[in-house]
Amino acid sequence: MFEFRSGGSRVSQDQFFKNLKQQAIDSALKHLEEKVYGAASSIIDPETGKHSDVFVRRKGNDGLVIRTKGSPAFARELEKRLGVDQGEVKSMHDGTEPGIPQVYLAHASEDHETLARPLAERMMAEGIEVWFDEWEIRSGDSLKRKMEEGLAGCTHFVVLLTPNSLGKPWVETEIDAGFVRMVEGGCRFIGVRADVSVD
Repeated sequence: MFEFRSGGSRVSQDQFFKNLKQQAIDSALKHLEEKVYGAASSIIDPETGKHSDVFVRRKGNDGLVIRTKGSPAFARELEKRLGVDQGEVKSMHDGTEPGIPQVYLAHASEDHETLARPLAERMMAEGIEVWFDEWEIRSGDSLKRKMEEGLAGCTHFVVLLTPNSLGKPWVETEIDAGFVRMVEGGCRFIGVRADVSVD
């Protein structure tokens, strides 16, 4: 008789193989994300003469969405370096996707897995761009600078108001920054009271 364990817990055979499959997908997506960032860091935007920001977000369980603040020419060069089809990397300045909401999602770290990530993934699946810390912040990045970049491009600031987030200093800092952005006319401010997890 076999006993299957995953994450230190006893699980069914089906759950074990489901977890194993998801771990393999996560590992492959992480490798692809690193490949995208590495390729982008070696390209100078032909229109600006500077490096351009690239955003890699997961779509669903096994897909990636690649966007750049660079020019369409930068996007085409990145596609060549990655060996992907034209149109796979979207430039935020090429006019192909006007009016797409850009959401900055603020939350407490305790709500990351149960609420924030499922909500971010659901919004992305519906075609809404989401600034989600896990997708935007890499090792060595300045948290403050990344937050400011995310807020600068957002059309909507969404904060998850939960027992975990209320009173958290970092969440309060994000809320303050979101209010400033709203007052400046840069985005809509939305507070979401969440007492239960997103299904």
